[in-house]
Amino acid sequence: MRIPARVLSVFLLLILLCSCHEGTVTPESVVNMLTLKDSSPPVLLSIQTEDERTACLQFDEDIFALDGSFSGMETISKGNSLYVDFGKEIGAGSKVEICGSVRDIYGNSATFRVQVWGFNPTPAKLKINEFTTRGSKTQPDRTELKVVKPGNIAGMVLYDGIPGDFRSMYIFPSYNVETGSFVTVWWCEELPTGVKTQEANNLNFAAGGGLSENNGIMCLSVSPAQGAAVADCVVWSSGESSQFGGYGTKEVQDRVLFALEKMWWAGDPIFCGWSTSTRSMALNSSGLWYTTVQGGLTFGGENTSEAYFR
Repeated sequence: MRIPARVLSVFLLLILLCSCHEGTVTPESVVNMLTLKDSSPPVLLSIQTEDERTACLQFDEDIFALDGSFSGMETISKGNSLYVDFGKEIGAGSKVEICGSVRDIYGNSATFRVQVWGFNPTPAKLKINEFTTRGSKTQPDRTELKVVKPGNIAGMVLYDGIPGDFRSMYIFPSYNVETGSFVTVWWCEELPTGVKTQEANNLNFAAGGGLSENNGIMCLSVSPAQGAAVADCVVWSSGESSQFGGYGTKEVQDRVLFALEKMWWAGDPIFCGWSTSTRSMALNSSGLWYTTVQGGLTFGGENTSEAYFR
């Protein structure tokens, strides 16, 4: 049966009005509906600070900023990138909120509110060097980071998990560090008595939380910003579970599979079955992980303990 053109037009108009009842009906939206062109809004993929007062937001398609939507901030659109001038300088480790709207060439729009972290002009380079997951009240879980390139650690973040899917996280404040020094994150609410934030060759920070005892993943990222690069990653397992690929829970398995896909981690997990609150998992000079002997913790210094064997 052939539908009359007038009836078809009314039918399409009703569909259009129903689909747009929460937004503005634009000529582009009408064209999209009638020609079956792209009707999906732009998706924000990543955020990166360019300097102390500018950030670049990247989308999955070419976009244009909607006039007047970025209050107090100037914008420039270039392809799928949107450059935002904060109107003031944002220091390393500080953050600013960006709220605005963009549209694509078909008139599909997206409104977003995101936090952007200040530009770090001299970022240090760190790697995960030692950690424990079976801590006690007197020996809380810890993660030691070794400085392999000097600079500032402002805005770097250590995740108990992965970016976007984590149990807890710690964002580092502004401190300059030298090659060969250490940064230790204590997974407890406050530093133990007698432990100072700044020591001779080591910085200490309390992150709260506590690492998963038998199966888990940690990621060190250069920034909390969406799409920020992951600088280092470790995966550990006791090998005792037969559930979810040996990782005990679907949450941990999903995080590990994502890290493998992104090539943040490769190979088998670090074996943690022999670790205790005073037997850590440490990285040796050959880049291999081992369990230290009882009392062999070396947090804040070079990993020199002998390996434990049962």
